[in-house]
Amino acid sequence: MSVPGSRKSLMSIDCSTLSAVCDEFGILSYPALRFFDGHGHTQPYRGPRRASAITSFLTRAVRPAITVLDEKKSVNFQSVDDTVIIARINPRDGHLTTAFKTIASQFRDRASFGSLDTAGATTVACYNNRDEQKFTLSDFAAINALPKLVESCMTPLIGEFTRANELKYLKSGKSLVLFFATSSDEREEYVNKMRPVAKMYKEYLSFVTVDADEYADFAVPLGLTPGVFPALAVQNPMYGQTFPYDSGAEISPETVGAFVMDIVQGKVKPWDGKSRQEKAQAHDEL
Repeated sequence: MSVPGSRKSLMSIDCSTLSAVCDEFGILSYPALRFFDGHGHTQPYRGPRRASAITSFLTRAVRPAITVLDEKKSVNFQSVDDTVIIARINPRDGHLTTAFKTIASQFRDRASFGSLDTAGATTVACYNNRDEQKFTLSDFAAINALPKLVESCMTPLIGEFTRANELKYLKSGKSLVLFFATSSDEREEYVNKMRPVAKMYKEYLSFVTVDADEYADFAVPLGLTPGVFPALAVQNPMYGQTFPYDSGAEISPETVGAFVMDIVQGKVKPWDGKSRQEKAQAHDEL
């Protein structure tokens, strides 16, 4: 793994034998990753366990928290990362300069930040390049306007369900559309083709992918056949309802979109809590 333009070194530490070192840096569980900038500051990595995502994190870490831009440079900077936030700040808005620095410091491990001066009104644009979405902000009256913009922009149309964010998804108030697959390539392929459907229903549904190896036990309470993947289910955590998608049926934007509409229209009833095998046996009279 390499980071363009960087001379940083990568090291691995066995926390089972060097527990004192891991304790010193607050490592409570592992694997874990920390970036040391050489000046006494560290940044924790909180993203997925993928080489591409870790490389992006390291690329952000070696650049300034906020990159100083001009109009020409800002065009190229818009596409340097999955999430890019660019502020055009009028010098008279000193409080917004401070607020932007605070936000950049808080989220620099997950997004890239740039700024430039403007003679006009201060605006902030956030580019979610992975999902091809753009969010803009010009009204800063609300105290949480800027962090809300960044968090909304950083939220993927189709997220990855992990131990770190499962409670956030389960308590979001939205129903979940969960896609289980053992292969990261399968999950990535699903994300790429399902984005239009996720975008259509994003106000009401959270689409997520699930590592079927890590969360195999989670599939069973959703009415899915154990060990049969890829698989999909819709869950309404608020009412404790689950709607398992037919095992073996095609999983495509058209079929999943139709399945969601059938649930909304009451054509699909919630799972009754019996396993699929038991339901099959109960109807087998021979």
